[in-house]
Amino acid sequence: MSDLTSPGGAVEPPPAPGTLGQLMDGIGGARIRVLVAPAGLGVPVSGTVIHDPGDPLPPSPAAVLLLVGSGVGSASDTDVLRGAAEAGFTAVVVKRRGQDAQRFLDEARSRGVAVLAADDELPWRSVDATLSCTLAAFGSGALTGSATPGSVPAAGGELFELADALAVVVGGSVAVEDLDQNVIAYSKVTGVRIDAVRERGILQRRVPDMPEQRRQYRQVLAAAGPVRFPAMAEELPRAAVAIRAGTLPLGTLWAIEPDQGLTAKAEVALVEAARLAAPHLLQALNLPEAERRMRRDTLRAVLNNAGPPPDEAAEALGLRTGTRFCLAVFAPGGGRTAVAGHDRRGAADAADAALLTHAESVLTRHCAAHRTDATVAATAGAVYVLLPAAAPAVGRRFAEGALVALRRAAGEDVRAAVTRPYDDLGRAAALRREADAILRATAGPGRKDPVATTTDVRHRILLDRLGDELERDPWLRLSEIDELLEHDRAGGTDYAATAVAWLDALGDIASAAARLKVHPNTLRHRLRRIRELFRVDLDDPDVRLAAWLELRRAAESGRAPRPAVESAAHR
Repeated sequence: MSDLTSPGGAVEPPPAPGTLGQLMDGIGGARIRVLVAPAGLGVPVSGTVIHDPGDPLPPSPAAVLLLVGSGVGSASDTDVLRGAAEAGFTAVVVKRRGQDAQRFLDEARSRGVAVLAADDELPWRSVDATLSCTLAAFGSGALTGSATPGSVPAAGGELFELADALAVVVGGSVAVEDLDQNVIAYSKVTGVRIDAVRERGILQRRVPDMPEQRRQYRQVLAAAGPVRFPAMAEELPRAAVAIRAGTLPLGTLWAIEPDQGLTAKAEVALVEAARLAAPHLLQALNLPEAERRMRRDTLRAVLNNAGPPPDEAAEALGLRTGTRFCLAVFAPGGGRTAVAGHDRRGAADAADAALLTHAESVLTRHCAAHRTDATVAATAGAVYVLLPAAAPAVGRRFAEGALVALRRAAGEDVRAAVTRPYDDLGRAAALRREADAILRATAGPGRKDPVATTTDVRHRILLDRLGDELERDPWLRLSEIDELLEHDRAGGTDYAATAVAWLDALGDIASAAARLKVHPNTLRHRLRRIRELFRVDLDDPDVRLAAWLELRRAAESGRAPRPAVESAAHR
């Protein structure tokens, strides 16, 4: 990424107007489209004006007029169009709302004014923000060398590059934040000024709560330009500017000031960086809701092994051929709902369903800010995120950041799991099983992994699968262990705990006795009684393995009673 100023250090002149063609290329998609362009797409465009039918039109050479209070089907609408032509507008934006627009379009052709149609359901505020933000991205001397005039690239690495470039100019660490104060990009260049508050914000991907925070953000969002704040407590001096699309606030951009303070050049660069950041934030905000629903429904169907063919599903989910992806799964309630779904115990109750809906909303907003290429879908047991990711570390980093946002909204009792990368949606059933198995393996007592991957818990998954076989086919269980467990329940003994402690200690009597808080001779006596009463051959390594697995499974499922205090029943 190039510097934010010219090579000679001087600030470049203001951006030149773009063209109608550049504007439409930058918008992309079909939510705003050209109906007529009598003067071609090369005509200049330089800004937007929102029209109130009660106000006169100001002279606005090359501007785009948003006809908020007008239609396309009446004589008065045609009068407004004639007024726009006389005032010098390049184009008008209308919503057709089922009206016959032929007379309106004929008048536009005769007057040389282009007509753009916005989707009826697209709010006018979003129309204005989209046009204003795209116009702001037109080429100027301060644009990055790699940027194309009129382009609005997807959010991602470009914001980090922008933060790096600004940090070099300013001489201090830079952070880009959304309106929820999540850190969505930050500078990574070394040798610039940074403080502990910024470091925590980067690690947590969220601005730490500070006493003066709300007042500062109100000031930044209300100001037309940069706002500077003096050093306070742990914070070094800062300068911040709002990121906007037209009048729509999208986020904020913060830079730590160097020792000598912010130079005029750095202040201009700060404003320019906010302008360049706006298209990235707007694109995440304006992903059409219909597209979100389509992607969510497709992912939900794929996870339930009922989706379209893999190639069609991949296209619907925005995955190009060969793209590797992983599945991140999040379960509020410590994984209880996810485990219920895994065991087919039915849908979650109303409270769990509401919590999952809330979690889906939080993760959708998080992905809109951080990963617009991800798809979010809630099921009866958990919320799943399909994430293009070539390496496991990418999925883990995403899950860690998303988990911070989710725990802030839904409480600390939330766990996350991330699968290995896949490249074939035809294996969606295996993908879902793997995600559920990881989450299940972290849901038991004493398992504190907030984000787990297959590598972290593969051994636990294996034991869970073996335990499932014992549940599905009870005849596989050792009858001797069933008798032992029944004896414990009926007599208040704890032979099961004794055997597990000894097996966990690999036969070390002293270690197992210390764990049980009994004398080693007492432990030897209990082991002898287990052999005598239940005919369990603990000298056979295969029997030891099978017995250990059954006893651990029984303890986790609640079939084994809690260990009793030293009892005469053992003597």
